[in-house]
Amino acid sequence: LQFFKNSFYIPHTETKLPNNVKLIVIPGGFAFGDRVYNKATEEYSICPGKMALESPITNVIKEAVRKKIPVLGICNGFQILIELGLLPGKLELNNNKKFVSKNVETVCFFEKNTKFNMYIANSFGRYVKPDNGNYKIFLKYTNKLDEYDNNIAGICNEELNIFGMMPHPERN
Repeated sequence: LQFFKNSFYIPHTETKLPNNVKLIVIPGGFAFGDRVYNKATEEYSICPGKMALESPITNVIKEAVRKKIPVLGICNGFQILIELGLLPGKLELNNNKKFVSKNVETVCFFEKNTKFNMYIANSFGRYVKPDNGNYKIFLKYTNKLDEYDNNIAGICNEELNIFGMMPHPERN
């Protein structure tokens, strides 16, 4: 919340969009139920973004989209936007089949090709482009990362109101 002026938390149980919302940020991290544990063992299956689909907050996200309020999904938030069908493609297990955490350089095409260093921290960060779909790439990794098949770090819809990105700007 400290990164956005006048920001506030919307609980996952909320079903209605609060008044005066100008941006929805779905943050990254493992806080959104991307693991299903098998009978109280340490074994689990990972379903990035899928568990969030059952949460009432998805109604708030969809209402924001209908009202053309910008939505930004970061890492798990990006996964949620894809699972909701708001952004195309899919996020799959990294090529090395491991959790990756490192600082990477990115370039944003909406800011006169401005370069930023940001951290990636994921196991399911390999973006698979759809065969077709209406989207734009707004953020790329400046160097090809072995963990991924392409250098796409963030996409948005054609209307420029739904954004998803894998790097975590809040870690800088």
